[in-house]
Amino acid sequence: EGVEKGLLPSHGLGLVIDAQFEDGSVFHALIDGGPSRDVLIHNMSAVGAPQLTSLDLLVVSLWNYHHLGAVLSSWKLCRRLRRITRLPPLPRNRARGLEAIPGSPILLASLYSPVYNERIVLLRGIGGWVGVVGCSVYGVEGVLRVLEDSSRKLGMKLDLLIGGFNLSTLDMYGIRRLVKFVEKHSASLVPLHSTSIRAREYLARRLELEEGLPGAGLEVEVAW
Repeated sequence: EGVEKGLLPSHGLGLVIDAQFEDGSVFHALIDGGPSRDVLIHNMSAVGAPQLTSLDLLVVSLWNYHHLGAVLSSWKLCRRLRRITRLPPLPRNRARGLEAIPGSPILLASLYSPVYNERIVLLRGIGGWVGVVGCSVYGVEGVLRVLEDSSRKLGMKLDLLIGGFNLSTLDMYGIRRLVKFVEKHSASLVPLHSTSIRAREYLARRLELEEGLPGAGLEVEVAW
């Protein structure tokens, strides 16, 4: 799908969120962005996403160049981008619990990661929510615990889980834990980035993912 659209592959993660509300308003956000500003701008244009200068919010999930390199270099293009960027707390300065971002449908859930300060991005809808995991640096088990806790606190159904889960087919225990979690919540799954290609292939077969093998250029729509 990405090749057909002329997208450029890169080792990183960048997700564009277009949230449309009942009143007709639209909220544009970017989660991470990958390591290269040029690749990010090219790929956003290829899929018809809003320009960087039109975004309402930039969220960085963790302190890692594969996730925030493009964001930091984009600040040079427009001072406004710096004002709308939500960076993780500095190392050793941990944020706890759920943090709501005012004026947006997004919440941030902190993971135990004292160096990277990784956060899960939660997108709230009317009757459900979407979870976006950047890299699962300290393992998928901790991620699943935080997601379970967040699900209880939100009191809504998890509809979709996207992310880098730090998994390969050498870690079948972690893969099975992820599959069990997704099946328990009757949620859809989109494995990306730090989920190896073989692990994505396994998950696509095991969960019968409609998208096939997820990668660059994938578009997913959630309706509430």
